[in-house]
Amino acid sequence: MTVDPDTIGEEYIRLGFQIDQVLKAAKGDDLIIVDNYFGPPEFKSETIAVDGDELRRAIRTLEGRVRKQIKEEPRRTFLLKQLAAMDLLVRFALDDLISFQERVETGLDVNVVTVPSERIDELTEVVTRALSKKVLKGDLTSMATSWRKQAMATGSEIIPLAEELAEQARQATQRLLFDLPDSESLEFRAVPDAPWSAYNYYQGQFRSLIEINIKLPQSKYGVWGWVTHETYPGHHTQLLQQELGYQRGTRHLEACIAIINTPECTVAEGLAEAGIDLLAADRPLTAPEKITYQLKQLRRAVGINALVMLHEKQSSEVEVVNYIQEMGAFEEVYAKARLPFMTDPMWAPYGFTYIFGAWLVKGFFHAAQEAHKVEEFLNALYQELHTPTTLKSRLQALDLKLPKRLI
Repeated sequence: MTVDPDTIGEEYIRLGFQIDQVLKAAKGDDLIIVDNYFGPPEFKSETIAVDGDELRRAIRTLEGRVRKQIKEEPRRTFLLKQLAAMDLLVRFALDDLISFQERVETGLDVNVVTVPSERIDELTEVVTRALSKKVLKGDLTSMATSWRKQAMATGSEIIPLAEELAEQARQATQRLLFDLPDSESLEFRAVPDAPWSAYNYYQGQFRSLIEINIKLPQSKYGVWGWVTHETYPGHHTQLLQQELGYQRGTRHLEACIAIINTPECTVAEGLAEAGIDLLAADRPLTAPEKITYQLKQLRRAVGINALVMLHEKQSSEVEVVNYIQEMGAFEEVYAKARLPFMTDPMWAPYGFTYIFGAWLVKGFFHAAQEAHKVEEFLNALYQELHTPTTLKSRLQALDLKLPKRLI
């Protein structure tokens, strides 16, 4: 295993664990900042707790070293963008007043944008037309409700279905993208309650534990989407490729740690969201899966606009719930269930990672396909570390262009 001779990667890792300690002390032990780590254990175990102000000084010192010592891109810009977001996390722990715009733009390296009403109307028309062929005709919410009930999977059905589809995704990933280590593995586990539908806990040594929330309504037609997101070619695949690169000595130490609510999350979530597209040539969506996917796209767009309403336009929660319910074709109980995540002081901006990250990665992939540069795409997303800024630079260097439309 390779250790950076300049120790910058080592210091970056220690800062990540120190931020985790500071935030847990300030906001509660259930807060996760270090999402996963597979580097040298001593860098974690030897981390010394510091206070927030001292931690911010240490971040600024490391920023100075990066500017002075690292010349190669994208590593230089990646680290600077990450460190700026990490400083924001410490400020959050210190209860500094941070605007929503700063938390999105600095914290995630994306712009605060909305989806135009015309695009919402287009997505609505697509979903309405598709659903009207499958359920009794009515308004969009009633048809979406009928579709949810028709597509419902029980808790006992979810695990075997996920395992079956994960194996399909694994085989498709190996046929279309690259070989995977023989020792890599997954485990699915049902949990009775969580704030998400599914979550990948990467264990290191090419293993992942995927927890599935069986309390939330699970659509059997949506399982392929979140399986490709969490497993192949999404989070599990990206992380094991990072670990493999580190073990081979081709990755710097900072590849060993993933820090929540930083710009790398936007790229990671974008790659996970693009999993369906990456495997489409081998395993296209079935007709029911396509309907569920189209409804999800509409709701993603509505969710972004609802976030902006809440945090930029200061709309009331009642107005936002009504908007989500009406424009996203949600039943009232499910519209209200989206509010806790959208109003959470820590997690509210995170919704931008999915829609912006998907636009960035899917746009890169489809442009690379047309230009016969898929190998360059795979190298960028699986062999390098990126923030949105550095990934855009990679597109420009390959003379590829992103679609103008966000979703």
